[in-house]
Amino acid sequence: MFLNRMWIACALLSVLAACGTDEANQAHTVSQLDAQPITYMDIEAAKLAGPSCNYAAGKSMGAVVMAMDDAAVMKLGGALKRFTLDPQCDKLEKGTGSRYVAPGYVLDLAIKSETRSEAAGKLGFEGSVKLSDGKGRVLYSTAGDVQCGG
Repeated sequence: MFLNRMWIACALLSVLAACGTDEANQAHTVSQLDAQPITYMDIEAAKLAGPSCNYAAGKSMGAVVMAMDDAAVMKLGGALKRFTLDPQCDKLEKGTGSRYVAPGYVLDLAIKSETRSEAAGKLGFEGSVKLSDGKGRVLYSTAGDVQCGG
């Protein structure tokens, strides 16, 4: 039962735990922070639900950012950090935005609309994540797959 629930939640939210990192994923990532993949347990504990776009590093299946219409989360140092939607940002897929903020942080997200694909009711894109501090210094940056659903 638990495994069935886990599979359904992952499929609905398009978030899977990382299967590991490889050199291709690392080549696309700049990090001064310990950004980690968001797991099913994180999603359940934080009661995250609804339409979202999930940003992975490279071709990894593990999302490092989960963006919703009003907030986004990123797992830093083992804990989920919540960001609030910047109401003046551009809108992306599934009601998500291109910018989310938290005290001392700016999270910029991008989707390349020309890379859109659709499979099993999910939208796929190439996209990017950039986390900066309040002074504009890039703390984390990666490009990779984006899946939107829900």
